[in-house]
Amino acid sequence: MALSEIHNYYEDLVRKYIDALELVTTRSDDYIADLYCLALNQLPVHYIRHGVDMYFYMSDEKRQEMEEKVIYAVTSAISWLDNELKEKNRLNTLEAQRKKAEKESQEAAEAAENAVRKAKKAAAIAAELARQSEHAREVLLDTEKRQGGMSTD
Repeated sequence: MALSEIHNYYEDLVRKYIDALELVTTRSDDYIADLYCLALNQLPVHYIRHGVDMYFYMSDEKRQEMEEKVIYAVTSAISWLDNELKEKNRLNTLEAQRKKAEKESQEAAEAAENAVRKAKKAAAIAAELARQSEHAREVLLDTEKRQGGMSTD
């Protein structure tokens, strides 16, 4: 007996239902693979060799019950995956906002440091100008004293 012929009947049902929903046109391959896994993990296993055996040995009620289980499992898996994607997108948005705020904060800190450096430089220049002005005043007073002393001689 070739074991490669044996497979889970639910795999066929899940594939057919997902194909019918045409999700492959709107979702990524990773999404579809996750969807298969999540749906199949909710379902019991039902191993068969040939799909045609299922039609001969299974009642319509049992087949209908299996299809309803597949619909529920796939729908639940889609809901869970979509919620996970929304949460992931929300977290990505929050992370992007955090990074943006961090960058803006860093830029503001750098601007503040620049402003402090410029203010210190301006203060140093102002102090130097005040010193030079004071020196010029002293030279002017000294010159006036000497000129005043010369004119009295």
